[in-house]
Amino acid sequence: MLFIKFKIQDKSKYTDFKNLFKHMVAVRQPNFRFEEEDASDFDWDAMTDAEMEEALKKIDESDDENGQQVNRYKILIPGYANAFLERYLKIDADKLGVLGIEKVLSILNYLEFDFEVDMNKLKKLDEYLGIVEFSTGNFPFGGTERFLMTLKAFDLIPIECFDGFSILEYNWTSDFEFDATELPEQTKVYLEKLGY
Repeated sequence: MLFIKFKIQDKSKYTDFKNLFKHMVAVRQPNFRFEEEDASDFDWDAMTDAEMEEALKKIDESDDENGQQVNRYKILIPGYANAFLERYLKIDADKLGVLGIEKVLSILNYLEFDFEVDMNKLKKLDEYLGIVEFSTGNFPFGGTERFLMTLKAFDLIPIECFDGFSILEYNWTSDFEFDATELPEQTKVYLEKLGY
């Protein structure tokens, strides 16, 4: 089982992240479909002209995949997390030039589709420490860097992970950069616990 342990800096932001985690679990389920506005859900006869205009706008937006993605992003990523992710993406784009990530929506696309893992569990280990457990049959599986940055955007500071090969300890040198140190003894114990 792969995992990332993290420090919880703000309990309310942990609660916000739980909503995103639930969404990540849901999109990985077989036959998952995003919710769409259904015209039959509207009481057309009782609507004012303004309400009817708003309903028609929602129906138009439901046909627009990019608009739906924007709406999901706004629901799942609070303003404080968005501000952090925008700063991260700007630095990433500056480092990589034209190849850098340009749109903040790419984070949502990564979390929904490109982070090729099953999200198994999110739990608190104590009041200030949590863990997210995930699994995959693929290596590589979309990488963890953007997921680490997503955790940080919610003030959940990654401190340790098992990446499928080694347990690593994170030492953050800036908001967006870290040193990772392998912990061979902890890795050995963890692998034995898993039966390897």
